[in-house]
This record gives sequence, structure tokens and C-alpha cells, in this order.
Amino acid sequence: MMMSRTRENVTWQSKDGSWNIGFYAFTGHWEYGDGNHDEFDPEWDVDYHKDEFWFLSTGHPNPEAAYEAYCAEEPNPGYTMILAWTAENASRIEELEAIAAAFAAPGAGRGVCLL
Repeated sequence: MMMSRTRENVTWQSKDGSWNIGFYAFTGHWEYGDGNHDEFDPEWDVDYHKDEFWFLSTGHPNPEAAYEAYCAEEPNPGYTMILAWTAENASRIEELEAIAAAFAAPGAGRGVCLL
């Protein structure tokens, strides 16, 4: 059985009021000064790609429901950044919506949970 791992994610509110959660894509990095790869920790020794998701769930009634959608798949998501739809957050949320659209695009080869 694989252990759960904390992963960086963001929960945001779309302009229509629904809530979404996306977990950023990541790759492991092996940069150790002594070259000892035995010290690699697959939970913490990763680089996140903030322009791509590896998990997405959309259309939830509130941020808690979005968070729970991931917890049903993986019980240890760690923290989440929550962005409500406001004028201040609109630009970042539009970026997240574009990342989500690319993730869910036909032929992207990824799974997505749409409610």
C-alpha cells in the first residue's frame, strides 16, 4: 500500500460561484551535493509546475466539498490555498481557469472529476 503524500494545491471559486480544486504537477529533483540519491524524499524533494495540474475536480458548492473530492482519492492532501472570487483575485483565478481548461481538454490524456 502506497503512503499518502502532501502535495501543493489551490482551491478557487469560479465566477459562477462554484468551487474547484487543482493539484499542481510535479517532478522529483535529485540535486544533492554529495550525489547521495538514497536521501531523496518523494514527498518533499519535488519541484512543482504552477502552470499545470495533475489532479482537478470542479463544480463544487463550497471549498470544503472541493477539498473532500481529493480526500476521497488521497487522504493526505496537506494544506490548500483558498481563493474566493473577488476583484483582487480575479486575475489569478482566470489563470487557474485556463490551467484547468488545458487539463480537461480532449486528448490531454488526464483524468478529471467534473461535477
